[in-house]
Amino acid sequence: MSSNWDNPDEMLSRAQQARTLDDQALAYQMYARASEINPQEAKAWQGRAETADSADEALISYGYAAALDSNNSSLARTLDAALAKRVQDATKSDVPLLVAIGQEFAEVGLLERARAVLERASELDASSADALVWLAGVASNDQAQLDLLNRALAANPRDPRARAGILSVKLPPPPPPPPQPSRTERLAALSQPAPPAAPPAASETASESTTLERLRKLRANVPSVANERIPVSPVDELRAIQPPNDTRMRNILVLLIGLVVLLAAAGFLLMQLQ
Repeated sequence: MSSNWDNPDEMLSRAQQARTLDDQALAYQMYARASEINPQEAKAWQGRAETADSADEALISYGYAAALDSNNSSLARTLDAALAKRVQDATKSDVPLLVAIGQEFAEVGLLERARAVLERASELDASSADALVWLAGVASNDQAQLDLLNRALAANPRDPRARAGILSVKLPPPPPPPPQPSRTERLAALSQPAPPAAPPAASETASESTTLERLRKLRANVPSVANERIPVSPVDELRAIQPPNDTRMRNILVLLIGLVVLLAAAGFLLMQLQ
């Protein structure tokens, strides 16, 4: 007998028999036992939802069943109808239950449905840090997540989840500014001859004055390079101050001739003195 209680198929069969006999309580017990033995059995969760006394337990069970049987469109419609009614009928006192339902949906991957429940909870109680933190967990982008976490932190400055969440969110850095052209590039651009202008078409004549105004503004913003000193390499500077090789040799030759003449004159003077 004990082995039957450990067999989910046996539990489902007994649950179906109990429903045939209109014994909802027994059917619920059988479905609940089947879902405990095999939590991956969608039929057990769906039967548990259909026989549960609590609307919130039924909603969560429908969510588990829909997550396990995602191709069951009829089950999805039943879940959405139950969810819409729960959200519509909710009051501020239901916020903790809504947060719990949203948390369960989020953990089984029903993110859109979790978002709908948590958004309703945050509408009913804007100061609920729990609702805001969980809503941030299913946010569609980093910026929305950061905004919700900041709201949660404003509602409860000591909430460790909001603080940790803000630190974990990494927004993309702003794009870097475009590189500025160097002085050499600006000089090269200005030194290029302008391409010959094609004759304007008839449709371009009307906007010619506007285009010229834009060009004048652009030209006015181009930095002036007329007074800038173009850097010269040390080799070029030495070449600028040194004479060419033939001039240097000529100067040396003249100096040698002058020395020879001077020595000859000195020798002639010494001979005269003797």
